[in-house]
Amino acid sequence: MITDNDRVALPIGLEIDGIRYRNIVIDEMTGIDEENLSSRKVRNNGAKAITLLLRRCIQSIEGVLEQKRDPLGLIDEKYVRNMYVADRDFLIMCIRTISGDSELLMNVNCPSCDSEVDKLVNLKELDVYEWDENEPVEITVDLPRGFYNQDTQQYNKRVRWGFPKGVAQERLASLPENEMGTNLIAIGLRSVDGRDSIPSSDEVRRLSVRDRGALADAIVENMVGVETKIEMCCDACGHEFDSEVNTVGFSNLGQRKTQKRSSVGTNGRRKRKLR
Repeated sequence: MITDNDRVALPIGLEIDGIRYRNIVIDEMTGIDEENLSSRKVRNNGAKAITLLLRRCIQSIEGVLEQKRDPLGLIDEKYVRNMYVADRDFLIMCIRTISGDSELLMNVNCPSCDSEVDKLVNLKELDVYEWDENEPVEITVDLPRGFYNQDTQQYNKRVRWGFPKGVAQERLASLPENEMGTNLIAIGLRSVDGRDSIPSSDEVRRLSVRDRGALADAIVENMVGVETKIEMCCDACGHEFDSEVNTVGFSNLGQRKTQKRSSVGTNGRRKRKLR
């Protein structure tokens, strides 16, 4: 949500010493930002581009950073790299809307008849899912089979998975696309009931397809931030289908395109409009 003075409330909040700070003042993009985003340093890593843009466009973080004296200056990268991905992508969307680019023309092919389908999307009208400030930023999932435990020769099914932050987003963006799913799961693992250690990426790779699918579905179902699923209808054949709004142009972290089942997730997600 954006107010007249460009103050936004993050879906989760910047977490420092167990406290989440949600209120941030942002600035619209400038020509300097456009030049920075096209630099060789960040153009091949969308997550690093997000970090750079946020360092410039964030003007203050209530309770953490006072208003910048120089609006074009950069804040310390530790703040934006420590932000949850959902908050980072939300801020990029907000920066885009206050920069006068709030409408997006989608053009996709109908999966039924392959005709082109156009739809003009107002980004300001997209739903935003927030995370309950009293709940840990993680989900608990019971896998169909689970991780094999060599010591007990049994499978451990209950896992806790935490939402990734900017530093993980940058790391994932540098990986081959086929490895993103495995590493997204591995980076977010917080614990597995019945074992002392956290599974490695190799152990995640050895999970059954059913387990990986169940975990991916749970992640998407409880995902916070801007809802990018849009309902489309083909004028040629009348087929109705869902498509994804490419609002930022990069970094969807390999999320499965499955429908969120409700406006409130298992840990109390809440829904509001972008602004």
